[in-house]
Order: sequence, then C-alpha cells, then structure tokens
Amino acid sequence: MAFACGAAWGAIRGVMPFIYFNFLLAAGFGYGIGEVVSLSANRKRGKGLALIAGIAVVVSYLVCIFSPWGVWFGRFSLLDPLAVALGVYLAVTRLR
Repeated sequence: MAFACGAAWGAIRGVMPFIYFNFLLAAGFGYGIGEVVSLSANRKRGKGLALIAGIAVVVSYLVCIFSPWGVWFGRFSLLDPLAVALGVYLAVTRLR
C-alpha cells in the first residue's frame, strides 16, 4: 500500500503545482494507509500496528520523492515534512 500511495502521491503532486495541496494528499494517504492496516488486522488496534502505519506513510513519501516525477526531478517544499507529519498523525490515530 505504501508503494502504491507513494506512486500516486508523486503523480498527483506533479500535476497539481499548489504547495498546500500536498497537505490534503498527505492527510488522505495517511488515513487510507491507516484504514488498510486496520482492515488487514481485522480492525485490531495497538502500538505495533500504529508504528507500521506510520512507517508506511514515511515510505510512501520516500517513494514519492525518489520517483521520476518526484522532488529530485521537480520541486521541493519546506512544508513537505509537516505534510508527512500530518499523514503519520492521521495513520497513527486511526489505529490507537
């Protein structure tokens, strides 16, 4: 799920040049990753699953920036770490 979200994040981000749109993408993918982890564990919750979801959001961002349409081939915003933190927060709170 992290690789699919990262590829989609990079593709959508390449089309939409708005910096603040990244916050919406991070929130959506964070919630989506949290939901998929929750469904795969039969709606169980716990610190371990929250850790897995948080790491998956970070991995999806890394896939986004290292993809051919990502940051290294485009633009970088200093607000990106805040967007990733928002995604991690939503993924973790989904599983607590």
